Amino acid sequence: MWVHRVGGQNGAPQKLSVNVSKVPPSAVAMISSVESRLLRVKLFIAALIGLGVGALIGALVTTAMGAETTATAFVRLHYPVDLTAIAGGASQVTPDNQSNTGNFVAGEIAYLSGEGFAQTVAAKLAKNKPVILDVGQAADSSVVTISASASTAQDAIRTVQTVIDVYAQELQQRMDAQLRTILPALDQWQRNAGGDPARLQDVQRLRDSIELQSLQASRLDIVQPPTPDPAASHRWVMGAVLGAVVGAALLVATLLVLRRRSGRAALVKTVTDTVDGILLPALDLAVAPRAKWGDEEARQARTLYAQCPGADADRTILVVGVSAGSGVSVVSELLSYAATTSAPAGARIVDGGVVGDSTLTPEVVDAATDIVLVARLEHDTMAQALAARSATASGPAPVAAVFTYRRSLKP
Repeated sequence: MWVHRVGGQNGAPQKLSVNVSKVPPSAVAMISSVESRLLRVKLFIAALIGLGVGALIGALVTTAMGAETTATAFVRLHYPVDLTAIAGGASQVTPDNQSNTGNFVAGEIAYLSGEGFAQTVAAKLAKNKPVILDVGQAADSSVVTISASASTAQDAIRTVQTVIDVYAQELQQRMDAQLRTILPALDQWQRNAGGDPARLQDVQRLRDSIELQSLQASRLDIVQPPTPDPAASHRWVMGAVLGAVVGAALLVATLLVLRRRSGRAALVKTVTDTVDGILLPALDLAVAPRAKWGDEEARQARTLYAQCPGADADRTILVVGVSAGSGVSVVSELLSYAATTSAPAGARIVDGGVVGDSTLTPEVVDAATDIVLVARLEHDTMAQALAARSATASGPAPVAAVFTYRRSLKP
């Protein structure tokens, strides 16, 4: 709506002259619905593109960041036996109670967390720096958790497995050290037994018991083998999902901002506020070549032509496009077809092109009895529409607008 202030003379009261749009609200609503549908399709396509590109970038960035993967194993420890005490005839040295087990597990955790053990594992892995381990007790049980992180799941698993192997070797070495002290003594007992079968049998039974106890003491029960953290192994999926959401939102928001800044968002209001009427419905520019026109194209042509105010034989209708992509030639062809096939003969149709073309001169505008302004939805801008309307305002002819669109993404 345009408002003009008219000043009176000698302090006379001023009056407001209001120029209200002549286009019915129902017609504006019909065009706006087409524009909204086109915008939704464009935003949907932009969102799909943003999803795909964002997911790809998110996955690549997450992978390139080199996020570490953690592998964890659960190992059950056994309270150690004193082979020397067993050789002396005792079943155990101290009561195997919860307190002793807890103290033993705490001591082994301290050993596994120590710098020396970390360096030993690093040497096995051919690394220069000690590995970083996370060793803890599962509740108050004899189960110990061993965790290590690496750039890949395979490296993390290999580190934890090496820890288990080195620790198992350490346990075996402890038992071997005790056996190196006890077995020579048992050999001496057997030699001192002479030919006493009962004594030899007792010593042999003791030897078998000690060897069995040492074998059990050096055994390491693997409750859970080294297993990578599922969330870490699928971190790239999380990055892809996050990237997809951000990419879609960013591309849609950018498209909306550019649409507003370019003036495409204000096209319908700008045109409807400055013309005398609208030819309905909006025209899809996907029209077949004239040689292949059928009933549908003829119906479209007659529908548009019937709404032109100056359709008599003595009238001249000038068709002007807001931009080169508005579809001015398609509209001119449709109106020309309807005018030449109507009875009696219809108006003369002139394709004026767009602003700046040599065909659109002030003389052509002055000679026109009616003007049809062609504007394409989601393509033309407010500035282009104002320029076209300004170029056609020099003549006295009324101006009607026809809105076009194209479903595809072609320019």
